[in-house]
Amino acid sequence: MSLFPHRASKHTWIKAWHNRRSSGSRAQAMVEFALVLFVAMIVLFVSIQMAFIGQAALALGQMNYQAVRYAAVNPTLGCSAVASYMASNGAPTVASKGVQCASSCPSSGPTVSAGGGVKGCMVCATAKSGDCTQRIFGDTVQLQLAFDATSVIFLSSNKTSPNFFGIPFPTALTSTETAMSE
Repeated sequence: MSLFPHRASKHTWIKAWHNRRSSGSRAQAMVEFALVLFVAMIVLFVSIQMAFIGQAALALGQMNYQAVRYAAVNPTLGCSAVASYMASNGAPTVASKGVQCASSCPSSGPTVSAGGGVKGCMVCATAKSGDCTQRIFGDTVQLQLAFDATSVIFLSSNKTSPNFFGIPFPTALTSTETAMSE
């Protein structure tokens, strides 16, 4: 028995009100967490997808750099020899579907189709009739590569215009490198 009964009943009422309120707060926090978790998972998956595409872009650029250097050091090699070098020494992310030389080289660079792997275009500024296998010291050799990036996209089954909740992903990656023949 309390000396001050009015204080004990007031204290009990506050505890009951606090218990009722905290259980409602926990439910509200759970709903908010579920909503935030949904958005956070979208951000996480899109970030991972962009990392895969970025890795493919870096691999394509590195493969292009190595190939144009190989072509510059070996002035008697044509596009098909450089393409086989890229296929054997390139990163598996981009070289696994094969490397092909384009039959003609438009100014915008080569284009790839879905599932086409890497397509390359070798342009030479030579003194001897535009033949890339007749380069001399100082001639420039330019290598343009295009890669079909749909093979690294895992968040969308649509290969022509992949997107995830309205976030579009690039389908073609390109790289251009120029070197002087030695």
